[in-house]
Amino acid sequence: MIDARLSAAGRWLRADLRRFDVVVAVVVVAVSMLLVLGSPDGFDTGWPEWAAGVGAFCLLIMRRWQPAVLLAVALVLTAVHVGMLERPTPMIFTVLVLLATTCVRLERWPAIGLGAGIAVSLYVMGLVGTDAEYGDARAVIGIAWTSAAVGTADAVRSWRRYRESATEQIRSAVLAAEAQARQQVSEERLTIARELHDLLAHNLSVMNVQTGAALHLLSTDPAQAETSLRTARDAGRSVLDELSELLVVLRTGEAGSGDGSAGDGIGGDGSDGRAPTSSLPTVDEVPDLVDTMRSAGLAVAWNRSGEPRPLAPAVSLAAYRIVQEALTNAAKHGSGSVELSTRWSDDGLSITASNERASNDTASNDTASNQRVGASAGGAGLGLVGMRERASTNGGRLAVDDAGGRFTIDAWLPTASAHAEPADR
Repeated sequence: MIDARLSAAGRWLRADLRRFDVVVAVVVVAVSMLLVLGSPDGFDTGWPEWAAGVGAFCLLIMRRWQPAVLLAVALVLTAVHVGMLERPTPMIFTVLVLLATTCVRLERWPAIGLGAGIAVSLYVMGLVGTDAEYGDARAVIGIAWTSAAVGTADAVRSWRRYRESATEQIRSAVLAAEAQARQQVSEERLTIARELHDLLAHNLSVMNVQTGAALHLLSTDPAQAETSLRTARDAGRSVLDELSELLVVLRTGEAGSGDGSAGDGIGGDGSDGRAPTSSLPTVDEVPDLVDTMRSAGLAVAWNRSGEPRPLAPAVSLAAYRIVQEALTNAAKHGSGSVELSTRWSDDGLSITASNERASNDTASNDTASNQRVGASAGGAGLGLVGMRERASTNGGRLAVDDAGGRFTIDAWLPTASAHAEPADR
């Protein structure tokens, strides 16, 4: 019960610091008057002491306003009281409280210097007010009180700075956490955009080519037109299936921060409880991808060398998406053929795709050139930017060359780990 009341009283005082100052003023003036009126020396006290008590109360309730000025006023009034009446004054403790309030706002050494000056002044006043001899306890006590006031101020200053430092650290930690959360959201959006781009760009390109071919062959070669329509239908079904899988991952709330970032999220390895990649395409499905592009009319000359080695799930997905985007770009902007090379080595998988530009596809060439520049500068061109990011976030690299009328994509991905450092080739 007592603790609860004390706690409630503390909250009431902290709610308005003016209340706290009034309480301090009442306590200090009361203690000062009791000591002066009850002095064993039997001073003839009167209205000067009561006036000094009222003045002390007024100074103390204003102590947060220019405490140094109020300290000077209190010190002058104390000196006048002691010098004229040659007896102690209730103003003495007001000087000490104002000294502590002033020292809290100063640095340590200036506060010590101010305290030394006040200590000397109080020592002299003690000698005058009590007729004490040098070294008498009644005179030296002023130095002890001054030291206590300066020490208390130093402790309060240190505690306030510690509290401010802790508050600033907490605020910085909160801001850092918020920034990290925003970055994770941004990375997640980028991952989703990349997956949707890779999915839609490739399959819609196939659908567009096959439906165009079907329209052209419908009257002359219905059988071939039916084959083209079936291919377009399969591409559309693939879009729906992969979109469904992507939406399932998003709805379950298990999507991570990226497909190649620490092996989590969409395209991660799923080993840490995040979204699995078993239903997403892997490098093992590249042959099916090549067959699909060939059936769509793209002449793919594929050169394979080396013995396939295990890849981390994120790296395997990145390899598939890089090949997919390279073939899709060749179908959109090339002359109808592409040279694809996949070379396995002990430390990585090299992927090269090269195609000639279509001579009558100026607009497409401009678009592809803009994509290449955007990929190099980190700007527009989501396809090539996505490939470069997939390679870099998985410890690999990707280069784009647009010289001599050919567009070449050269990528390298590590086999050891999703974060292995790329070796010199």
